[in-house]
Formats: sequence, structure tokens, C-alpha cells
Amino acid sequence: MESSLEHAARPAAFLSPMVGQHENRQTIADRMEALAIELRSISDDEIETVPTDSTLVALASKIYSARRDVDKIFGMHGFSVSPAWDIILDLYKANALGQDISVSSACIGAACPATTGLRWIQALENMKLIERRPDPEDRRRFVVSLTEVGKIKAVKALSSHL
Repeated sequence: MESSLEHAARPAAFLSPMVGQHENRQTIADRMEALAIELRSISDDEIETVPTDSTLVALASKIYSARRDVDKIFGMHGFSVSPAWDIILDLYKANALGQDISVSSACIGAACPATTGLRWIQALENMKLIERRPDPEDRRRFVVSLTEVGKIKAVKALSSHL
């Protein structure tokens, strides 16, 4: 049995609940139950791929740095966030897969209005990064592809993301 001296020495949190503590405990219990339900609804694959804050900060830093690198490589501020970069990425991927990309498909891949895409295609041609030629299978169309300089810069820019 506990002596009155031992009882008096115990912290207040161990004494019988005061008014309001019951509600606080119930609120905590309700939150814990909600979290348990949420945790059970997350698959094992999702749990394994949840990044930590430090991972996300490192990724944000890497993306920010890579964008600046892409801008430097192509010699144009804002290149990494322009439709031109999307066109370069699309053409690089198509080249690696042995596919031809039409001018209209390149504009669609740039996710911008066709007129904007056409202006960027012209700018990239002027920079000697891409070339336009008649489609060998359909004389009404033109296809675009990376030049050797365009491929070299694309590889260098993509490498900055690693």
C-alpha cells in the first residue's frame, strides 16, 4: 500500500484525472485510432517509398542546381523551364528509340500552343540543335531530330540531373 508521503510525491499527471483530462485522453485516443486506420490503408510498397524531409530537400536542391546547369549548357536563361527543353527531351527519347517525330508531334510534346512550339522549333534550328527534313514516308510532313551538337548538349544536360 502506498503511504501518504509517497502519494504526495507523485507528479500530478499520475493522480486521478482532473476535469478535462478525460476529454483530452479521448481526443488523443480518437487521433490514434484514425492514424491506425490510415496506416492500415497504406500498402507496403507505399510505406517503402515515402521519402524523408531530408531526401526531398536534397532532391529540390538537385533539381534547382540541374536547371541552372541546363540553362548554362544551352546558353539561355530559362531554357530548362521552356518548351524548348521539352522538345529537346522528346527528340532525345525518340532518337534513342529509333523513332521519327513530326513537327506537329514536337509541338504537342512541348505542351504549348502550336504557334509557340513552331517558334521554339525555329529557334532550336537557328541554334543548330535540331534539324528539320521532309518525312520520307509522307511528303506533306516534316520530321525533326537532334543534330550531333544537340545530342551532345542533351546528354550533358541530362547528366546534370543524376
